[in-house]
Amino acid sequence: LVRWRSRELGFLAPGQFIPRFESNGFITQLDFYMLSRVMEFQKRRHATGVPVVTISVNQSRLHMQEKNYLTYMQRLKTYYKARDIELELTETAFDLNTPELRQHALHVMRALHEMGFRLSIDDFGSGYSDLTLLNAIPLDVMKIDRSLLLASQGAKRMQAVLARMIDLGHALGMTVICEGIETREQEDMLRSCGCDQGQGYLYGKPMPEEEFELFLLQHI
Repeated sequence: LVRWRSRELGFLAPGQFIPRFESNGFITQLDFYMLSRVMEFQKRRHATGVPVVTISVNQSRLHMQEKNYLTYMQRLKTYYKARDIELELTETAFDLNTPELRQHALHVMRALHEMGFRLSIDDFGSGYSDLTLLNAIPLDVMKIDRSLLLASQGAKRMQAVLARMIDLGHALGMTVICEGIETREQEDMLRSCGCDQGQGYLYGKPMPEEEFELFLLQHI
């Protein structure tokens, strides 16, 4: 997730500016900027021979309605390795006004996957989850929303739900990640449920690129 270090406003978390960028359309330019920066970062690591890990980059639902989105992504793929990038969308990217727009969005996702990009669905399990998307899109990663993790603590029924959701992801050939891990107890519970990976403050907090390179050097 992008953070904004503003000279006038200081350090801003995504919730403080992303909604405004989504409403005025600037979010698409921000997405392309972040994606190109991450791809440059990955290319540089390949060139220097250091280990490369897949990096997830958010993509706004607005891209699903852009005419030239796939053309731009194909151009990027020409210069960089698509397999080093995971494109992350939420279910709301497919909550569109007409069946035609929804079908176009599904076409876009399939085309991105054919280019070699990994695809993930974010915040899965929060609110209403459209399970038909799991069949319609060639997803590589299921990211389980933090709310399910919190609801599962000390609640056996919710732990059973969480475990079955993880089983579903595995049955469909996806890597399953849970978001928002902050304690070892949460990690232990997820391990017992068979979760593959986790993200959260237990492992690291948002950091600038130069600090991230040091973080990779220490942990890979």
